Amino acid sequence: MAKNTPEDPCINFAVNGSNYISSADLSISDNNVVTVDNLKEIAEAAENSALAHKSITNSEGASSSYALVNTVLSTVSGFIGSFSKSTFANQVSVVAGRESEMKVGYDYDIACNFSDLKLPELMGKEAAKRAVDQLNSRTIKTGKFPVIFEKRAAKGLVKSFASAINGSSIISNSSFLRGSLNAQIFNNRINIIDDPLLPRGIASRPFDGEGITSKKNIFVKNGILQNWILDLYSARKLDSETTGSATRASNAAVIPAASNLYIENGNVSFEELIQEVKEGIYVTDLFGFGVNLINGDYSQGASGFFIENGKITYPIHEITIASNLKDMFRNLVVADDLTFCGQFNSPTIKVSEMTVAGSLND
Repeated sequence: MAKNTPEDPCINFAVNGSNYISSADLSISDNNVVTVDNLKEIAEAAENSALAHKSITNSEGASSSYALVNTVLSTVSGFIGSFSKSTFANQVSVVAGRESEMKVGYDYDIACNFSDLKLPELMGKEAAKRAVDQLNSRTIKTGKFPVIFEKRAAKGLVKSFASAINGSSIISNSSFLRGSLNAQIFNNRINIIDDPLLPRGIASRPFDGEGITSKKNIFVKNGILQNWILDLYSARKLDSETTGSATRASNAAVIPAASNLYIENGNVSFEELIQEVKEGIYVTDLFGFGVNLINGDYSQGASGFFIENGKITYPIHEITIASNLKDMFRNLVVADDLTFCGQFNSPTIKVSEMTVAGSLND
C-alpha cells in the first residue's frame, strides 16, 4: 500500500534530542489503588445522595471509572519516550418531577488524581439541585438578548474555537477563521491558552504524538489570533512550525488537536456579569449540534434561567439561541471564575446580544 501511495513532501518526522519532563513532574499519574468495589461505592453514594432529595423521582444512573494508560513512543528519527497517566471519572444523572413535567439534572467530574475529585455526595446534591431548579420552567417570546453561558455550557464555545483553528481545518478550507491569523477576533482582554504542561491537567503530556516536547501555546493574546493548532504535517503544509499538538491513537493517523485549552480569567465577577443585565438569558444546558464551522453560524437548543434587573429569576426551556461565532467572539466578556474539569475550560462568559427564539406567542 505504501508503495502505491503518491509521495507527499509534507510528511516529515521529529528530530531526536529534546528533553521532556516526567509524569511525576506533571502529577498526572496517581498510584492510588482503586478497586471495582471502590468504584461501585462511589457511584452508589452519588446516586443515593441525589435520590435523598424529596423532589427527585427517578435515577438515570451513576457511574465511576478508573483507567491507567502507559504510553511508549518510538519514531524513525530515534526518539524514544514514555509516560503514564491515570484518569478517574464520576457521573450521576437524576429526574425531578412527574409525567406532566420531568426535568433531568446531572453532574460529573474527571481528574488525573483521585484526591482532586468532588465527593460523590456533593455530586449527587448538585445533580438533584439542577433537576429541581428546572421545574416549573417557562418559555419566552422571541427577541434579542444578552446571553450568559454558565462555565459548563461555555466549554462548547471553547471546543468550537479549537476546531476552527485546527490546522487540518485550515488546510481543507473548512474553517470560518481561515484568513484571520494575526487579526483581532476577540476584544483585547481575551487570552486563550493551550497548556499540555498544566500540572494535574486531564490532557497534560510531556511530549506530543510525534515526540515533540510539550510547551504552552498562547493561541489568542489580547484578542489577536496568534497561531493555528499544528502537528508536523499541517505545519509544513501551512509553511509554519509545529505547535507540538500532534495527537495519535493506536488505530488512527496523527492529527493536530488541543490539550488543555482554556480562556483566561477576566476582570469581572460572576455576580457583576449578572448584575449588568436588565433582561437576558443565563444558559446552563445546550442541546444538538448547531455549529457550522465553515461559515461560523451558531444555533443551539438551550435551557437555563431568565435574568431580570440583574437577578437570575425563573427557569426557561424550549428556546434556541442563534448568532455567528465571529460576532459572538467579538462581543465576548469573561468573568473571573475559571475552574478546570476536562479538556476544554472557560470562566462564565457573556455574549452581548444573540437572537433567542422562544415558543411563547403574543
